[in-house]
Amino acid sequence: MNQLGPTKKIVLLCLLLLLGSCSGLDKQQRTQPNIVFISIDDLNDWVGFLGYEQVKTPHMDRLAARGFSFSNAHCPAPVCGPSRTAILSGMRPVTSGIYDNNIKFSRDLPQVVSLPEHFKNNGYQVYGIGKLFHGSTANVPTTAFDAYGGKLGSAAPFTSSDLQISKQNPYHEISKLGKTFKLPLNGMPADRYWNRANTFDWGPIDLPDSLFSDRQSVDWSIDKLHKIKDQPFLLTLGFERPHQPLFNPKRFHDMYLLNEVELPKTPADDLRDLPQRAKQLALYPKTSGKHETVVKYGQWENAVASYLASVSFVDELVGDLVKALETLKLKNNTWIVLWSDHGWHLGEKSHWGKATGWYRSTRVPFLIIPPAGSTDYKKAIEIKNMVNLLDLAPTMADIAGIPKKTSWEGRSLMPLLREEASDWEEVSLTTFSIGSHTISTPDWQLISYFDGSFELYDLVNDPNQFKNIAYLPESKIVLEQLKKHIPEEPHWNYFIRHGDYKILIPKNGSIKIFDQMLEGKNDKDMAGSLPGLIRKIERYIEQYSPQEKKFIIAALE
Repeated sequence: MNQLGPTKKIVLLCLLLLLGSCSGLDKQQRTQPNIVFISIDDLNDWVGFLGYEQVKTPHMDRLAARGFSFSNAHCPAPVCGPSRTAILSGMRPVTSGIYDNNIKFSRDLPQVVSLPEHFKNNGYQVYGIGKLFHGSTANVPTTAFDAYGGKLGSAAPFTSSDLQISKQNPYHEISKLGKTFKLPLNGMPADRYWNRANTFDWGPIDLPDSLFSDRQSVDWSIDKLHKIKDQPFLLTLGFERPHQPLFNPKRFHDMYLLNEVELPKTPADDLRDLPQRAKQLALYPKTSGKHETVVKYGQWENAVASYLASVSFVDELVGDLVKALETLKLKNNTWIVLWSDHGWHLGEKSHWGKATGWYRSTRVPFLIIPPAGSTDYKKAIEIKNMVNLLDLAPTMADIAGIPKKTSWEGRSLMPLLREEASDWEEVSLTTFSIGSHTISTPDWQLISYFDGSFELYDLVNDPNQFKNIAYLPESKIVLEQLKKHIPEEPHWNYFIRHGDYKILIPKNGSIKIFDQMLEGKNDKDMAGSLPGLIRKIERYIEQYSPQEKKFIIAALE
């Protein structure tokens, strides 16, 4: 009988260990779940599973019945660029320095590994299409995906050229498939006349679904599901609706009759008790148009109906994607994560669009749906704890069983899903500009402006935020408790308001000055053209040495 020598025994043992490790790796790859990651652009909390009765969202509602819905979810920032950057980088705006839409991920955060790339680096096949990163396709990091299907734009079936303001004098006729459309469909002149395109528009488009960007994105995603050979995979799909313009196939607009549309509640004196900066935010058409224009042209009902139509269009497409997972027998090993980047105003606080600190801008729909075959999690659970979309990255890493990056600032939500969270901090931070933040809890919302002014709302007794109680004596204790959660923003020494000017004084570098009401240029640093004002500010700081970091200067000498 042949005996193995010592050397051969060692070689054989190494081979057995190697085979065992490979087998273990194969088993891990087979058992790691797939994840479908769905983002929806500008979707506020007008969805059925959050209790909004006017909208029809049966597919998202059925998803909620299969898993977890978060009724107190808020965004990291109420603007597309900084919110998506926070979610995909895992870092708050105050950490990354990304506060506005002037963002290109690979240019501005060259050392940061995005969430999709982190999955790719940890053994996942990663696919993406639509609006995930902010901006055009050129803004998507080349290392983020194994395959990226591009981004057509929410104006489709029209192009951005079709929407040019210079062509709308007052209308621009467009022909598609033998049909003529007069843009703008709503007949309103552009309040943001300084922009190239007029996107503050809405109405039905009687053209095939296949011409709309979100339909194309879902079709691409379903085709990719058919072709995926290797698992686990991360499929990321970014819907571009209900971002304006609110153009949808006609049948979705037919679902919402104008004479039956319920408008948001807006008391005539709703801005009366707001600080000056809040009134500016309410009335300035930073991201959409003016409320007075919508009312003047009799378009409020049409706008609300068109927004609801956009939501229902997206809902149907979500249903198509879920059906594909079921048809391809992927549902038993696939998690679904669905979220919106921030909310959207439709006349509340006399505002249209986003970029505010109010509840309508900060609260978002958020679903996490475990695999259909899982018995480890309960179904149809409404989680009322405070969560933030910044929590997405660590939660998804835990779902996938891959490492979490130390730079991520969110909290994994797995303790909530497993009902193991005993000391969850019930607070969420939203940053809506440099120096301005919202602190949300289940009962309260504190809005802190860069000039040191505040709003405080009792969400239990005043869910519509009609009464600012920040300056009532009985609010002092709550106000001081919530103020502790306002971030320091250590890169800045002072935040000052002087008239309409926002003045930022950094620890290092030059003073920055912004005219908050200068139409079309309120985000442009004007310091270079205001040397006299800079000298006055410097003298003021030198003379008074302010102890407060945020304040208002009524007059400068």
